[in-house]
Amino acid sequence: METYAAFTDSRNLLSEPERLRARLHEEGYLFLSGLVAGDAVRQTYQEILAICQAQGWADRQARPLGSPRLEGSPEWFDVYDPLQRLESFHTLAHHPALLALAETVLQEPVLVHPRNIARITFPGADHFTTPPHQDFVHIQGTRETYTAWIPLCDCPVPVGGLAILAGSHRVGLLPVHPASGPGGVGVNTDGLGLPWLAQDMAPGDCLFFHSHTIHRALPNVSEDRLRISVDFRYQGFSQPIVEDSLLPHYGRLTWDAIYQDWRHTELQYYWRRQPLTVVPRQTLSPVTAAERQTGNG
Repeated sequence: METYAAFTDSRNLLSEPERLRARLHEEGYLFLSGLVAGDAVRQTYQEILAICQAQGWADRQARPLGSPRLEGSPEWFDVYDPLQRLESFHTLAHHPALLALAETVLQEPVLVHPRNIARITFPGADHFTTPPHQDFVHIQGTRETYTAWIPLCDCPVPVGGLAILAGSHRVGLLPVHPASGPGGVGVNTDGLGLPWLAQDMAPGDCLFFHSHTIHRALPNVSEDRLRISVDFRYQGFSQPIVEDSLLPHYGRLTWDAIYQDWRHTELQYYWRRQPLTVVPRQTLSPVTAAERQTGNG
């Protein structure tokens, strides 16, 4: 098994915003141990797991059942559609610790993207592991969008966590090529000379990284564990956002359908109460490191 250097834990810098922003600017990511650990993470995990169990994906001990289900396949949505309806899942993106972190980084009021993403990774599906990529290709809008990647269960490296290519946000936007796995595209990291970082992670640990930071999933090589994680995204209200970032992930459900059984209303259509700059999705050209640093491209 490949070995990795560990992340630098930035939890101790939460009270030192300038040093926190400086580390993010230098490394392209922040790792914050236990940032959102607690009842909110446990509730979301248990509700997602209950859907998996109801659909025969996992047993009562949370062990996977049957052959791997691949994201985007017809049977995938037997779990993913009801998952997208979970109030706890969408509410978790607004956890006070995540909002405080995003506000510290962005230094302005924060827009939480409503298009929240969950990943359920089976063992035995190495060929469908998310390849190295940059999120900006999928997000667009502003480059100053940040992803919070959070495991909802114990996530040692063999269960398939996330690897970060430290410092890769400074190389610019790279050309993409078709690849298997969620997202469907990857980037070539050969010759960049940058280190891949990864480590065991616990529920509620957070990787927070720039939209140009190259990252990839690790294969789930365990025999009896599902990896369940979430991706939430944050940007400043003053920055542009692409219209489809305001739609549910995969666009199969309407927001009305998602909100149907929610107990609370304050997070329903919250983005409509703000004056957003909505821009169309574009065909992207690679951006050089020089253009990245000067703000062009």
